[in-house]
Amino acid sequence: KQWYQRRVAITAGESDAEEIVVWSAVRHSDKAAIQVWAKELAGASTGMAPGFTTMLGGRPKPTPILRFAPFLFPKDQVRIAVNDVPFASTNSEHCQVSPASPAEVTKEVVREGDESYRLEELAFLRSGDKGNSANLGVICRSPALYPILDAHLTSATVKTYLQHLGPNLQVTKYKLPGISGFNFVLESALGGGGVASLRSDPQGKAIGQIFSNFKVEGLKSLSEYM
Repeated sequence: KQWYQRRVAITAGESDAEEIVVWSAVRHSDKAAIQVWAKELAGASTGMAPGFTTMLGGRPKPTPILRFAPFLFPKDQVRIAVNDVPFASTNSEHCQVSPASPAEVTKEVVREGDESYRLEELAFLRSGDKGNSANLGVICRSPALYPILDAHLTSATVKTYLQHLGPNLQVTKYKLPGISGFNFVLESALGGGGVASLRSDPQGKAIGQIFSNFKVEGLKSLSEYM
């Protein structure tokens, strides 16, 4: 049988890194096929490329994939009783209508100086999963940085920087001026999410750290904003 899905990822913090991490994962309808792959992979820790060492977690074992699959069901086909008394809803809607995403208004990037900084120096970042989507939160270290990052961090720039998350990635930006922050919703970012994903970070916990390397250029000395 053909492999349903295969994923190999090579991770290095910098281009001149002395060490890298190789992540390999597969998906198949036949458990026996995965067991064969696991036996072949075991030899990689001793006889693959020169310098390759160890296997984190030992020999992998096949595990079932549990995927979240929500769907709508007609209300008129649901039988409800309260204290043995039949109850019928007068609401014929399947569910509440989701609000439309806010229209993004981009601002012109104004060059204020010759300094450049990693985003981590300008803001706090945190990320996490919501099914197959992820939230990326950014909070400025100073309110004075809010209009600057508002101009630099658009849905387009975030999508470009994180394009390795997949070809179906969609990014929506939400502004939180009360806390000088932003929330970016990254749809189709986790390869299925949770146990349905073959990625080493199926819950998107590392996305914030990855994006912390985003470079913001054309700023004054950082002390002038704090």
